[in-house]
Amino acid sequence: MSRTIIYDCVRLFLGSWVQAPRGVDRIELLYARYLFEHWPGDCLGLLATPWGTRIYDRNRALRLLQAIESLWRETSDPQADEKLRHTIRRLAGDAASTPRARHGGAGPIVRQVELLRTTGWTFGRSAVEHAAQDGIYLNVGQLGWAAPWTSRWLRQRRDIRAVYMLHDVIPLLHPDLVSGGGRLSQRWMFATVARHAAGLITTTDVAADAVMRALQPLIKREVATKAIHLPVAPVFLNKPIPEDILSDVPYFVVCGAIEPRKNHRLLFRVWRRLVAERGAGAPRLLVVGTPAHKGEAILAELANGEFPRSHILSVRGLSSPGVRRLMAGARALLMPSFAEGFGLPIIEALSVGTPVLASDLPAHREVGGELACYLDPADEAAWLEAVRAILDAPVHVADLRRRIAGYRPLTSAGYFSRVGAFLEAIP
Repeated sequence: MSRTIIYDCVRLFLGSWVQAPRGVDRIELLYARYLFEHWPGDCLGLLATPWGTRIYDRNRALRLLQAIESLWRETSDPQADEKLRHTIRRLAGDAASTPRARHGGAGPIVRQVELLRTTGWTFGRSAVEHAAQDGIYLNVGQLGWAAPWTSRWLRQRRDIRAVYMLHDVIPLLHPDLVSGGGRLSQRWMFATVARHAAGLITTTDVAADAVMRALQPLIKREVATKAIHLPVAPVFLNKPIPEDILSDVPYFVVCGAIEPRKNHRLLFRVWRRLVAERGAGAPRLLVVGTPAHKGEAILAELANGEFPRSHILSVRGLSSPGVRRLMAGARALLMPSFAEGFGLPIIEALSVGTPVLASDLPAHREVGGELACYLDPADEAAWLEAVRAILDAPVHVADLRRRIAGYRPLTSAGYFSRVGAFLEAIP
């Protein structure tokens, strides 16, 4: 019989504080959906609370998952998504368009109260006293263990095998690209892994090598490890529906948290040159993402007119169906990051048939293979030329799309068959 999974739900529970999921949140949703619906053994949700670490039954965890998906509009019809419709109108040139407010625009406190109302309030049960013997504690969201006190319960339950997903070690390798809080959180995470981990899941071989090199001085015992490429969310496997209003509107998409590591400023400089060359006929750049470390300062440069605001549009709060719809209509996905552990937008774009221009990083090459075009993230001229080629060389674009047409992403079924086998094998 399969062992009990004790799944950390902190990131899911805090999901009501943001209007829409990021890439890591989409992976969290996939894990939660698979485990709470399909894991052959029992599966419990876990939360670190002011009254201790508590566990919750499967049905309550499923209600939490469904409530979060509703708040994020993950299961709604994109045609009824006003945020998406507003973004499409702006891309088409309607600068006066304003979205109607709905619960996605409510404050985080309001959304949290709505979440608790939907799932029902309960104190749960003590994880120390009631977690199943020899169960597996699984945390893939990298929250709920970045603070030392959240893992104290594992010291009292030595029979529980802890398995973590580590996405990357960017704060250690590139401390200049992350906040002081991000660097501190990773040190705490590594300390937690060193003390408790029986297993580690990574997203690429490149990330696995970096993680294990960083952990080697800290861990004095054998830890099971598995590198598995992330799957694409099912919504990106749906056949895109063309947006007639955008059929003659050339635009590109950059998708991800807005922070220096993602290198948005390079694209802004490229667009300033494109607008200088082509005027009103220049393509638009759609910036999809939420400001993170120093992100507001990056967006302020747009607001202050340092870059061409008429052709660079920023949008946050899009649902996954909305992101898929806009990504499918883009001339290309642009991903000029300075550092990545995976690069989820790459596989999402390839899944909908959109060409990819990405920075030349080992993780990007591992994920995109021969289907993406790779560029130096510091070479502004190379990015400008690559964007021009997408715009002006239809034969080149047709060749890219032919190659992409054969792309077959890893699906949830394939991914979780590997994850399940790994978890079952944890000693």
